[in-house]
Amino acid sequence: LPSGVVLTSFGTAFVPAPGFSDTTGLDEDSQPESKEYEDDFYEEPLKPLFGGGDRFHVRTTITGPEDFTFNGVGIKQDDRTSEGRRTVIWESDSPVSFFNVVGGRWKVHKGEHTEIYYDIKHDYNVDEISEAIDAARAWYSKWFYPYPWRDLRLNEFPNMSSYAQGFATNITFSEGIGFLTKDKPGADAPFMVAAHEAAHQWWGNILVPGQGPGGNILSEGMAHFSTGLLFDQVKGERARIDFFKLIEDQYGNRRSVDSERPLVKIDGSRDGDTTVTYDKGGWVFWMLLNHMGRTENLQGIQSFIKKYSESKDDYPVLQDFVNHMRPYAKDEQAYNDFVDQWFFDVVVPQYGFFDVDAAQQGDQWVVTGSVKNIGTGTMPLEICAAVNDRFIENEPNQDYQDARTTVTLGADESVEFEIRCEFEPDRVLVDPDAKVLQLKRKMAIHEF
Repeated sequence: LPSGVVLTSFGTAFVPAPGFSDTTGLDEDSQPESKEYEDDFYEEPLKPLFGGGDRFHVRTTITGPEDFTFNGVGIKQDDRTSEGRRTVIWESDSPVSFFNVVGGRWKVHKGEHTEIYYDIKHDYNVDEISEAIDAARAWYSKWFYPYPWRDLRLNEFPNMSSYAQGFATNITFSEGIGFLTKDKPGADAPFMVAAHEAAHQWWGNILVPGQGPGGNILSEGMAHFSTGLLFDQVKGERARIDFFKLIEDQYGNRRSVDSERPLVKIDGSRDGDTTVTYDKGGWVFWMLLNHMGRTENLQGIQSFIKKYSESKDDYPVLQDFVNHMRPYAKDEQAYNDFVDQWFFDVVVPQYGFFDVDAAQQGDQWVVTGSVKNIGTGTMPLEICAAVNDRFIENEPNQDYQDARTTVTLGADESVEFEIRCEFEPDRVLVDPDAKVLQLKRKMAIHEF
């Protein structure tokens, strides 16, 4: 189009796709029913969820208008113009599973190890997006797996469609979901979307998920999990808490309660599968990290990516991840208890306070009451008595104080608690650090 170019190898409109596609030629009246998978389907080698299954070297020659910039996967080998036409050659420096071609009339913002190609008519949020992908390249390489390519670019395209896709070295990004989005505390959309799409360099490209239930959660759920970690690393604790509260609210509002299936059964075929894949998936991976311990969890993830990124005949789904991570758990039974409820069942806690009181005893204040899980699932839970706002914008408030205690609640269980404070509290709340996925979090606060 006159305003931009986006072509991908996901379909067959741009380049042929070798192999057999079981969806080609189907119209609305001939769609097959959802495939039923046996519980042990993942024990056989699986085809990839994306692409044709083989990693390959790609060399792309692109010719178009002279005033366009054209980007492809890999490293630019040549860029020349003749008679009003530009010809650019791109070549991959490490094998890829799929590729794209993107073009536009752009300016270029150079980060530390990345580039942003943005529309010449505006520079909205460019610095924020650049910060996100620079940090993503550095920290995801440290946490998950070394980045195997030399370059990483993000390319803006017109908002005729609102989405983003993380092809190897060459991310595409609609102006409507990042560049034209207002950045504000609690909804840092430019950083969030850029961090999520950068995560697909690892979750989707370096590691390609397998076809079947639980496959896409290793792409989209892991990308949300990665985004939460990056918020914490770069923007601080408040930004990480705000991000997880945001996707927790989305899950609570968009889930289909009557038809929701366990994470290992999610295949995208039912209403509500999307929020489970992205939002609940990201949350459960975050809880698993806290449950196992950060060091053990990241060691397991690094080993998992290494194993399957080198595989040529099998692609993993969530069950493979669960089995691979088990040896890294300090307590195998505790690990099994966690994954049984969060990966193989459908549980969501919901907490409420009853009979809460605060009384002064000498130099201390004593907070008492009961907390009940009126939802499902069993999790350890911090209860916090606090005074003053915890953050001023994104910085810790020096006047904030809190005192905490920990309880464990199963479904429909309640427990009494007591918290002793060196200050007069103004509220009691559950899970102050956003470490337990729950419904209606805003209701689990008692103000004095």
